[in-house]
Parts: sequence; structure tokens; C-alpha cells
Amino acid sequence: MGSVEDINAYTSIELSDYDSCLGEIEHEYLINGINAKIRMHYLKFDGNGQPMVKALANMLYSYIIDYCISARNRSEPLSTRQSAILTKEARNLFRHPEISDDSPDQTGEAGELLLYFLIEAILKAPQVISKMELKTNHKDEVKGSDGVHARFNAETDLVDFFFGESKLYKNVSSAMDEAIKSIDSFHEIEMYQHEFTMVTKHFKYADDKTKEAVTSLIVHGEPGENVCINHACLIGYDFKGYADLPYEKGVEGITQEFLDRFLADGDRLTSLIQKRFDNFDRKHLKFDVFFLPFPSVVEFRNAFNAALD
Repeated sequence: MGSVEDINAYTSIELSDYDSCLGEIEHEYLINGINAKIRMHYLKFDGNGQPMVKALANMLYSYIIDYCISARNRSEPLSTRQSAILTKEARNLFRHPEISDDSPDQTGEAGELLLYFLIEAILKAPQVISKMELKTNHKDEVKGSDGVHARFNAETDLVDFFFGESKLYKNVSSAMDEAIKSIDSFHEIEMYQHEFTMVTKHFKYADDKTKEAVTSLIVHGEPGENVCINHACLIGYDFKGYADLPYEKGVEGITQEFLDRFLADGDRLTSLIQKRFDNFDRKHLKFDVFFLPFPSVVEFRNAFNAALD
């Protein structure tokens, strides 16, 4: 270890966990005028044709130590006793709110953990700061982005920093609006400088040489010549395509019908996000936009909180 290329080895996600309950549709939807990639992900269906909401929530729960506790603050491999202690410590960092349509979850922590999972599994960019463990009170809200990740990009010979933005809303347009507004504010107040400083102070891993190699890319709080700023956005929303699925056709028929509906809805999603990027002034930034439809985002959040409890 010791070079920027080595950062990629720190991803903690097992791809088999992703494949167990999530999938991705190949498509040809494009965004014009800005470097933004649309990623259409979906919940898989169980043997009874039910979307695997609880399975996803439980799977994410299994990663709370990796997500919340820096590798430099725990030994590897963990003993059974250490695992129990750290699991309790990680659980206590979440807020466990009661959620309904009338009382939505304002913490967004389930979505933030899901975005962490997607960035590591799909973009192969490990988390470089465990923001959750920096909270002095579990009721505190984490400031800045919803996660900081980095990877060495062999194609460009640059280090990509990904600042996460997770929005789970009943309405997809509202989720997009809030994501773009948050990102605009993030740059308006130059919050990225604070995030880069956090990387230099709270690098997640114990390898000092890799830390020095990564932090040397940051020049007085600004990205250096070998750094590219990216935003990874999770847009989770309620999708009507789960209604009236053909259960008589079995899981394969249900899945195919759902995927046909989701792919067709890509036209609407692309048009909606294109309008927002057309009015977005910071065209030099790069984006990965993860669309993930739910039967109900409230149901997902409640399932995650149930896993925590």
C-alpha cells in the first residue's frame, strides 16, 4: 500500500449481496450538456412476486459496522465479542424515527446507507470518511454531503472524489429538486473544502502512506490537477409500476412486466432530470444518478428502522 491506486482495494461491499436483492437495467437514455450518467436500478422480486424491500433493509443493516466505524478504529478480523460491541455502537449512531406519510423521515439515514452501498458496489469507490462516527450526539444531523468516496480511475489517470446526495421522496420530481438544490448549495458555500479537510483529518483507513498519497492531491482545500469532483445522487421514489402485476405468470413474468414498465418510465425520468440540469450552472461537474423505484419509500425506511431495532 502507499499510492493513490491502492485506495480502490478498500471497498467493503460483497457483490453477491448486491445481486441478492438489486438489479440494473441496461438502457440508452442520455443527458445532454453535462457529464451525467443515468443508472436505473430496481428491487428484485422474491418467489411470491413481492419486491424485496425487507431483504434490502436487512442486508444494509449487515454493513453498519463498515459504514459507521473507521477501519483504523477496529481490528481485523473482528472477534464475536468485538463484532457485538461495534454493532451496538453503530446502531446507537442512528436516530430510529417513527415514519409515516404524514410524518416523513427527515434524517435520510436509510437512504444514505443505501447510497454508500451503491457507490461501493457499482462505482467501486470506497468510502473515505465515516461521518456517522464523527457525530457527538446521535440526534445530530451529519453536515455536508451524504458521503465522501474516492477511487483511482485508470482510464483518466485521475482520482475521482464522489460526494453523495441521497433523496428518498414519495414524488420523484421533489427528490430531483431537492438533490439539485443541495448540490448547488454545497458548491455555493464551498462545502467541498470542508469535506476535503475532513479527508485529511479523518481518513477512514489505517494506512498512512495511502492517506498521504490521497491527501496530497488536495491543494489548500481545492481539488488539485489530478482530482475530479463527481456527485453520486440516489433518487428513490414511489413508483406506480408495482400495481396490478401479473401474479399468474410467476416471478419471471412479474419481473419482466415490471422491468418493461420501469424502462418505459425512463423517458419521463430522463426528461425531468434533463430540465433540471439545463438550469444548473455548474456544468463542469460530473454526475452519476441512481434511480431506484420503491412500492413505498416509507415502507423501506420503516423496514430499515425495524432492522436496527
